[in-house]
Amino acid sequence: MRRKTTQAPVTVRGRVEAVFYAGPRFSAGRLVTPSGEEIQFAGRLFVREHEQVVLRGRWITHPKYGRQFDVEAMEYDLELDTDGLAHYLANHPEIKGIGPVKARLIAERFGRNFDRVLIEQPETVAEAARLPLAAVERLRDEWRKTREVNRAITWLAAFGLTHHQVTSLVKKLGNNVLGLLKADPYLIVREVRGFGFKRVDKIARKMGTPKEHGTRIRAGLLHCVEESLNDGDCWVEYEELVDRANTLLVMDVLDSRERIEKSLDALIEDGSLSCTSWGGRFLVAKPEIRRMEEDLAATLANGKRANPHFDGEDDLQSLISHIAPQLNEGQRAAVLTVLKNSISLISGGAGSGKTFTISAVTDIFEEHDLRVVLAAPTGKAAKRLEQVVGHSASTIHRLLGFNGKTYVRGPEDPIDADVIIIDEVSMVDIPLAWHLFRTIDLERTAVVLVGDHNQLPPVGPGNLLRDLTQSRAVPMVLLDTVVRQAGVLKENSIAVLGGEIRKTSDPEDSGRRAWYVVDQFTDQSDAQRFLLELFENVLDERLSFHLRDDVQVLTPTHKGPLGTRALNAELQRLIQKKLWSVEAPVPKPGRRPKFLVHDKVIQTRNNYELGVMNGAMGKVTRIGRDGSMTIEFDGVPVDIESGSPNLQDLQLAYALTIHKAQGSEFPCAIVVVHKAHSFMHHRNLLYTGVTRARKTAVIIGDRWGMQNCARKRRQDERKTFLSLLLAHPPVEPSRASADSVEL
Repeated sequence: MRRKTTQAPVTVRGRVEAVFYAGPRFSAGRLVTPSGEEIQFAGRLFVREHEQVVLRGRWITHPKYGRQFDVEAMEYDLELDTDGLAHYLANHPEIKGIGPVKARLIAERFGRNFDRVLIEQPETVAEAARLPLAAVERLRDEWRKTREVNRAITWLAAFGLTHHQVTSLVKKLGNNVLGLLKADPYLIVREVRGFGFKRVDKIARKMGTPKEHGTRIRAGLLHCVEESLNDGDCWVEYEELVDRANTLLVMDVLDSRERIEKSLDALIEDGSLSCTSWGGRFLVAKPEIRRMEEDLAATLANGKRANPHFDGEDDLQSLISHIAPQLNEGQRAAVLTVLKNSISLISGGAGSGKTFTISAVTDIFEEHDLRVVLAAPTGKAAKRLEQVVGHSASTIHRLLGFNGKTYVRGPEDPIDADVIIIDEVSMVDIPLAWHLFRTIDLERTAVVLVGDHNQLPPVGPGNLLRDLTQSRAVPMVLLDTVVRQAGVLKENSIAVLGGEIRKTSDPEDSGRRAWYVVDQFTDQSDAQRFLLELFENVLDERLSFHLRDDVQVLTPTHKGPLGTRALNAELQRLIQKKLWSVEAPVPKPGRRPKFLVHDKVIQTRNNYELGVMNGAMGKVTRIGRDGSMTIEFDGVPVDIESGSPNLQDLQLAYALTIHKAQGSEFPCAIVVVHKAHSFMHHRNLLYTGVTRARKTAVIIGDRWGMQNCARKRRQDERKTFLSLLLAHPPVEPSRASADSVEL
């Protein structure tokens, strides 16, 4: 850790002679001053060799690197002497065609007048240096850009943007960046990742932007629509949107609603938002989301067309009996539906035999020399599908040829398959479903969607599985019989859907139990202490679970003693010390824990640049002295630079929200169910949590909280266009058996 002095900030200027490390938010190197003094520097800046800079900061003594200049701010140095100007012109990476000789000639000829002459009389510089006018005009553009960056850095200092972010803004918005940002500071929300409306608004208001400014109202409306998407809704009613914006913006004018409506109408008029009338309501949405749902509805309308490969088959029942004789009645009905239809849906709870049914479908298609493709939304779900079915599987992103920025596959390059089977459909949001179906040629390829309608909806917008289940838009079969070999864990999980939490189960031959219920902790702190005691003395020593690799804590929320933030900090300290004898530093109040080697982490956003998707879990394998990291995701190492915004997308993963763990399975899942979280509780949440366990589920909390959670039914009110577009009189799905249990 650096030891800072109490001296006042100082300024140094010079040329960057060497760069030891350079990232978007941190650089370290050596500066040579005009007097020849060499200065080691490091801090929040982004520089390249040969750049002339002005650094502001303080001298510190680093315990490892000694005396160095701790940079707090920087700008490019445009007040150059003859030598400095010559060096700048000859070595700037963006200035082409000016070597050392011509650079020296320009510097000596124009000196301190260079800035004025270059801007006002570029032809004079071209003539003196014997350069084409076009080359000097390019030099002038780069010089202007550098000057504009300096001005932007000064003005944007209040927003906390890094030098790299400022230069990126200049590159995107041009040399008039400062004028554009002063006119509309909310451009930062759109152009800089990590800067949301509320953060920018707080600073813009301090800098004098009026509450009723048009750009503020516009940004506030777009923020409200974005929040709806984050909540899973694909549209918001016009009047409700105006109400939300009015609450957010708190304008001190009597006609605030009228001003908001005027801005909203303008956003609809220019195509930034769309508005459609449905049943007497006006529904506002992002145009691309609405178009995706309309496209999906049109595609799914073809679901009842005949399966292109078995349309002429006379006796499908005999075919199924021959290839898959072990199927029960419900599973047989599901396979028959798949063989008859172009698009089909199989839904069922834990232990109902969905994966066994997928295996039967795979066998039948392969027996007929047809190409089968299996996929799932996450890497873990795909790996589990592959292991159980015995056929290769991939993530949907990989299947679509996602290259980090765009999807390679599309209508012109459809997926090469005779049948595509998608598992864990409850996790598929609207954008991913749209990309998937537009790459499928339904003239050749049958589609089988498989999911558990009892699980939580996707993290992203929409609820495809719910909309298909309720509308019966495509042929579907509901598997509602728990197969006898499902085991105690699956049976007890299914019981949750009936409002029942069964008691701790009997010991198995291994000495473990499949189901533990510990419900005496009315105080959150007592429940937390018990959970930590399990990690300290029980899970490894008595149950033989690896504390990091086998055990996953699941909780409904991030906040409080039983939320992910507090539990991750406590579990990091405990596990690091117990397994690797590492003392994890206590995080400062309001700050998240520092990552350490061996930590379990999770990606919280699709990162197309790194090729790591939302929900991917990994292990930290290296941390460099500059703060850079290497994380292993599914055996693939991923490097992240120090100060990179990509680090903000990582969180410790010893404890996760139940929602975040969808699609994953763990040998042991510890599920927190406490009355402190009762406002979030419903039986589908608890069901999703306990079904993440492959061998053992441990439920910790209080008796009332658990009973209340199991009693409450989920009211899924996600607003989607698909639910409206697919709406029609319900058609009864094929049932599993006469004596089956309804889920």
